[in-house]
Amino acid sequence: MIKTLILQLKTFIQVVFYISKGISNLPDYQAYVRHLKEKHPDLTPPTEKEFFADLLENKYGANAKRCC
Repeated sequence: MIKTLILQLKTFIQVVFYISKGISNLPDYQAYVRHLKEKHPDLTPPTEKEFFADLLENKYGANAKRCC
């Protein structure tokens, strides 16, 4: 019974995390890594920290595209 409860709680947390990422419009790092491995095997995937740092830099950094 405890194992079932823990498994259900883990599944619930994963679903909440997945939904929150969709709502916040954050890209899926794991999907990005899978894409790189399948389509660009010669490239080394960035770490998750590097991935999101680059994302924020492109969105809000000095060279971000902004409306005039």
